[in-house]
Amino acid sequence: MAHPGSTIIGNSKIIREILSKADRVARTSLSVLVTGESGTGKELLARFLHDRSQRVARPYVAVNCAAIPAELLEAELFGYKKGSFSGAVSDRDGLFVQADGGTLFLDEIGDMPLPLQAKILRVLQEKEVRPVGGRDVRKVDVRIVAATHRNPAKLVSQGKFREDLLFRLQGYALHLPPLRERERDVIALARVMLHSCPEFAGKELSREVQELLLAYSWPGNVRELRNVVLAAAVDAPRSIKARHILPHLADKGASITVTPVLPVQERLLAELKERGQQTLAQLHHGLHILKSTLHYHIKKLMAQGKIQRLAEGSRVRFTVADDAEGVQQDLPGSQIQAVRTETQAGKVTRQQMANSVGISIRAAGRVLALLVNMGIMTPDGQGGEMRGYLPCRL
Repeated sequence: MAHPGSTIIGNSKIIREILSKADRVARTSLSVLVTGESGTGKELLARFLHDRSQRVARPYVAVNCAAIPAELLEAELFGYKKGSFSGAVSDRDGLFVQADGGTLFLDEIGDMPLPLQAKILRVLQEKEVRPVGGRDVRKVDVRIVAATHRNPAKLVSQGKFREDLLFRLQGYALHLPPLRERERDVIALARVMLHSCPEFAGKELSREVQELLLAYSWPGNVRELRNVVLAAAVDAPRSIKARHILPHLADKGASITVTPVLPVQERLLAELKERGQQTLAQLHHGLHILKSTLHYHIKKLMAQGKIQRLAEGSRVRFTVADDAEGVQQDLPGSQIQAVRTETQAGKVTRQQMANSVGISIRAAGRVLALLVNMGIMTPDGQGGEMRGYLPCRL
């Protein structure tokens, strides 16, 4: 049965590919080396590997090699005999023995001292351990998953890590990307973190906060995201706003400065002017703005005649309108508002447009033709006096 802590949240392409690889290698006996920046979820992936292996019913044991002094780490891993050193008042099994038949997760193995690396290599080769102060060896069957935030190849070239041990550990390599490369997962992760705490029940992320979370680069990765979201939830009465998030980003002392976000429509127009025709997906990727938010503002800008919709088969792109003033150049202010109202109300005929705006049927026909060219309206396919026009869907 899978441990609750092995659930990995994410639907981005890169995470789906990693989980697919992890699921396949989990069913083998290969050692796995997981790399990635601090806070990306390496221990979570190690638990995922164990829970999907044939060893799931056996122990899962984890140790942070950087958190234990070098002189104690050997005894922690291999165990010790009574009297082998000061404080050894009884025999004790090490983590290799405790994990026998299961998985041993060696976190931050890149920080392990070189002398101890040689002893780890021997355990992997001989599949036996000798406790500190002991003479007899004990056979163990342990699947190793190791992790480091450092570059293993660079450590080898610097003489800080044994190349032969790296080869043993790297039976299969998995690299967890930083959160800034998983923007599609940011909001889903933040919501799960928020809803996992009963004390924050009913609190939600506002639209402006979602855009801010997407715009930030998260140098502390998933761990930082959790800390910031939960800290902001403490300050927010219900809906979490940017003013609740920003102080906690600043407190982290991150090297990346979060600048004020320009109004969405200004950013949208600037992006189209700089890059030309763009699809909704391209705008989402370039601006780090939710597609639902883009959808809303694109419709607004199309109604104002500032953006055109270009359709080529099933592919829809958007561009800055050739005539940015559009209908406004031909109509007084009061009639402009009437045109906008009609274009958002559903199907409209030339007669309805003429009556609502207060212009002739011929002028209404020209207005509708302009709206069609701008991609705001589209003919409904009927003919004669019943011919109507419908608002375009993005």
